[in-house]
Amino acid sequence: MTARVNESQTSDIAGDASNGDFMSRSGLRQFLARRDGLAQLAVVLAAFGLYEAARLAMEPNWARAFANADRILSVEELLGLARERSLQHAFLAVPDLVAALNVFYFVGHFLFTAIFFFWLYFRSRDGFTSFRNGFLAATALAVAIHWLYPTAPPRLAGVGLEDTLLVLSGIDIGSPTTSALSNPVAAVPSLHAAYALGVGIGMVRFARSHLLRAAGFAYPPLVVLTIVVTGNHFLLDAVAGMAVLAAGFGLAHPFRPREHEPDGALAS
Repeated sequence: MTARVNESQTSDIAGDASNGDFMSRSGLRQFLARRDGLAQLAVVLAAFGLYEAARLAMEPNWARAFANADRILSVEELLGLARERSLQHAFLAVPDLVAALNVFYFVGHFLFTAIFFFWLYFRSRDGFTSFRNGFLAATALAVAIHWLYPTAPPRLAGVGLEDTLLVLSGIDIGSPTTSALSNPVAAVPSLHAAYALGVGIGMVRFARSHLLRAAGFAYPPLVVLTIVVTGNHFLLDAVAGMAVLAAGFGLAHPFRPREHEPDGALAS
């Protein structure tokens, strides 16, 4: 009888310990889930900090950058794509419009990308994870190419394009005679174009609103127009950026989560 009581007590104690362990793991999962947004923000901020640190650590090699810009232009001329100068000249007939594009170029790249990821986080957690990983991989590839293949932007390459940010808005984002807060010879690939394509695809893929989907279709061409008109990129720079985005998503694909129904309420 005593042995049976002891066995029962031992079983109860083991059961309590097992239940306690389960509750502890469950509580930990709930704790982490409630703070997932902060964790994702920390990941993004850390990645952004590493990106900016890498860009600042690169000493501009202007001789190579100008030579590479000449090569880009030569390829464009061979392909019949060298339309940057005529396009900018047409837009400079409306200086206020170009000034607006300057602001869009200077502010929109990070602002609209951040807004997109905030929206996507609540729209689809799986989508957020996939796009975050793809963007991070693409950015790492781009930084490596910036280091291996420094390229001057058209506004500095002596190809007849104005630096519209400097001329119309008084914003100097770097030249051989001035310092910059980022690497001024990182024209290839264009991360503006890469991010814009990713944002556009994400909006078309996950938005329910026809208006947001239409904005997703319009956003990448608008960004490419902006980076060309402001003299910051050749058309081939934009093509290279989009190719890098595709490569980034390819590298991140093995880590893609299994898709579920949209999680959040921000579905429009």
